[in-house]
Amino acid sequence: MAKIRLGLLGADDSLSVIEQVAREFGEFTVIPVVYWEESEIADRIRPYLSEVDAWLCSGQVPFSISKELQVDRPIFYTRHSSEGLYKVLLYLSHEQGLHISDLSFDTLSPDTMNGLLSEIGVDAKLHLKHYTGVIHSEELVRFHQALWEQGQTKAVVTCLRSAQLKLQQLGIPAMHITPTKSEVRQVLETMAKTLNLLVSRDAQVAVQLIHRSQTGSDVTEQVLDAAIHRYARHLHGTTQQVHTNRWAVYTTRGVIDEITSRFTQRPPFAKVTALADDSVCGGMGVGATVREALDRARLALEQAQIYGPGNWASALETNTILAPLGEQNDLLPLDYGREDLQQLSGEVPLSALTLSKIASVLTKRKSTRITVNELAEYFNILPRSARRILLRLEEHGLATIVGEETAYQRGRPRKIYDICL
Repeated sequence: MAKIRLGLLGADDSLSVIEQVAREFGEFTVIPVVYWEESEIADRIRPYLSEVDAWLCSGQVPFSISKELQVDRPIFYTRHSSEGLYKVLLYLSHEQGLHISDLSFDTLSPDTMNGLLSEIGVDAKLHLKHYTGVIHSEELVRFHQALWEQGQTKAVVTCLRSAQLKLQQLGIPAMHITPTKSEVRQVLETMAKTLNLLVSRDAQVAVQLIHRSQTGSDVTEQVLDAAIHRYARHLHGTTQQVHTNRWAVYTTRGVIDEITSRFTQRPPFAKVTALADDSVCGGMGVGATVREALDRARLALEQAQIYGPGNWASALETNTILAPLGEQNDLLPLDYGREDLQQLSGEVPLSALTLSKIASVLTKRKSTRITVNELAEYFNILPRSARRILLRLEEHGLATIVGEETAYQRGRPRKIYDICL
């Protein structure tokens, strides 16, 4: 089997650790790409976009920027976990006698920091700037500099190398959390398994995006992460956290076909993880490539979230979304690939997906006539939102008021719309 060409994107100190560990894996050929400022990333990786099979980033910021660039390759990243944090704190405590309350932190999740304090039995004030996605180093520098100048802190612990260098130029002591060898080894093992899985057999790729719901906010990130890893193993797949509160599970279509009755039923997430059904929402997508499957999983997750905590949806290669998964009678297939609706969405201030949902509702009802409340019930939205949709259709000649329901004695009679799509 040909070696996997692995692009390594990150800061110099992190890449030295990652590259050293990556060379232990015989299945990888590594191509390191170092950047000093986040604004450089697009130009740095552009020459290698067709040269690599997958990317490993040294943290969430380069990972998030690469995702925004629509890189057409699987992208993973090393997470800033307790292990790397412990290493830095031990050094600062032993060499400089600093306490946690003497330090300011960034990037790390509140769950990670509070878990650390709980584990070591320390009650200390935390100076933490947590964020999701992309952030500019200047914003982190301002946060840490303000605390240091006010005398609230004595040193900085940052997850962004560019921020560390700028702080040091200002005379502010700063340390950069780099991934540990065991953390790198873990993500590389996941990558190797995932990439080999996706090229083995001629099976289609299946991706599940699992998002922690508001109802599941009492479940800590560590507990949910461990549960999703158990779930991925149950599916003979692999997983990675792709965003705050969001994980991707990679497997093959055959596995998901079997456990969801061909993508029509919810997967056994609650049964496998022992978490409540409504702690997450999930979207499942399939495709010939990871990118295709992931894009469809995003569409499916958006629909699942509309129906609320505990719901799942699936997006198939036939450009059909099934939502919500569960009881067959409640299933609403959405044909989001209809060219006529794609063209129509350019003329009407409604997305092609919304138009597809309307068409699916009419097909399911075997009627082109519907009221505001009925549409709201099918879409799982408020009546005023459904009314706006119907008014937009009416304004563009796609809906006509043809009557009123007379069965309701209180309030205004409900208008009946006839829709032509």
